[in-house]
Amino acid sequence: MQNASHKMKTYLLPIFALLIVGCGTHQPEQTYDEMLNDVVLNFNVGTIGGDSVLKAFVQKTQADSVARQYSNPAMKEEMMFTLISDYIDAGQVDNAQHLYDNMLKYAEQEYGKVCQMTAMTYKEKAHLYERVGDLENAIQMMQKSAEVFKNLPKNDINYYTDAEECIRRWEEQKSKQAANNIISFSYKQPINGYKVFGTATEDLESGYYYYDLTLTFCHIDTGQEFSVYGGHVMSREKMEFDDNLAYPDNKDSDVIKSPKYDVPFFFVDLDFDGKDELITHFCPCVGQRTVGKFLSIYKIKNGKAINATEYFTDKSEIFESIDQFYFFVNNARKEIILYSDGGAINFGWKIYKFNNGEYIYDRHIRCDYNTGSSSYTVTVLSPQGQPIKSFTVSEDQFNRDRWNY
Repeated sequence: MQNASHKMKTYLLPIFALLIVGCGTHQPEQTYDEMLNDVVLNFNVGTIGGDSVLKAFVQKTQADSVARQYSNPAMKEEMMFTLISDYIDAGQVDNAQHLYDNMLKYAEQEYGKVCQMTAMTYKEKAHLYERVGDLENAIQMMQKSAEVFKNLPKNDINYYTDAEECIRRWEEQKSKQAANNIISFSYKQPINGYKVFGTATEDLESGYYYYDLTLTFCHIDTGQEFSVYGGHVMSREKMEFDDNLAYPDNKDSDVIKSPKYDVPFFFVDLDFDGKDELITHFCPCVGQRTVGKFLSIYKIKNGKAINATEYFTDKSEIFESIDQFYFFVNNARKEIILYSDGGAINFGWKIYKFNNGEYIYDRHIRCDYNTGSSSYTVTVLSPQGQPIKSFTVSEDQFNRDRWNY
């Protein structure tokens, strides 16, 4: 996949000029503010959770003195495409696709069923589907685009040949994926500023029913994109593969937790420099108590993922144990936490403190649950296992303060 968000934004905005040529201007003349109001109240109908995008769009459009000075009836359509582009840049693909549907209704009402705007809108819907790995819908939309282009005058803005080539290429790609049992998936909301999607490829040779994962991260502001190996899951039942995945909340106040489910990545600031690292290469059943483990750490620089695993593992052995469920980072205290022993009643964790660029094993916390009083006895041990202090707290107090012991 290409640098889709940035390319799509720069491509969308000139489209309205083509549409003026291909469709004409049938709408009655409105003032600049009336057109903006029409876009906000009527065209934007049906979007969900896009208030911040819409607010920024309105502020930007109201402040555009050049556009206001040269306002003309076709500018409303430019505003429509700009708003769609803003939703795409924010990673809100569902809202962008919904507005494309609204644009199709608008085009039919203003220009009839066969017009340049309809053909171009189907074309852009197709490319947006292709961007998130949904080739089936991408092909269907591009077929509709080609059908409209076929009935339009043959000129420089007729993209029938391009549409047919996209269909051919995507059909070929879809056939290869089916032959290799490749499944596409994506997360419905941006994660840490990225739209995240990927592919799962079945490993038919190992005999373990593995799906190897490739993850692609597209920054919602810059459009910069990179892909990394996401590890593998043991079977399709262990991880859902669809285009509407929800990412779990892995924050507990100032503490970031490794994901509890078969989520193959997470972001966390391991060196407390204010920039999150990407943790991925998920490997099931190799951590403590047969949980999964994350094997790769990436720093993100200039829009690229730089493998920093060796750098961190050389710093401390704790980075060789980024276990699912059991690995935590306390940002407020600059501490790395690893659950390391016990069960539901008696358990504990190691704490590594970050100081002057080094990770120092600072203390061990041992917790014993007192069933009769619903309380915990907490013992703080030195790295050598010597007791430093011990105290008993209520269950509520323990759950509130445990990361500060």
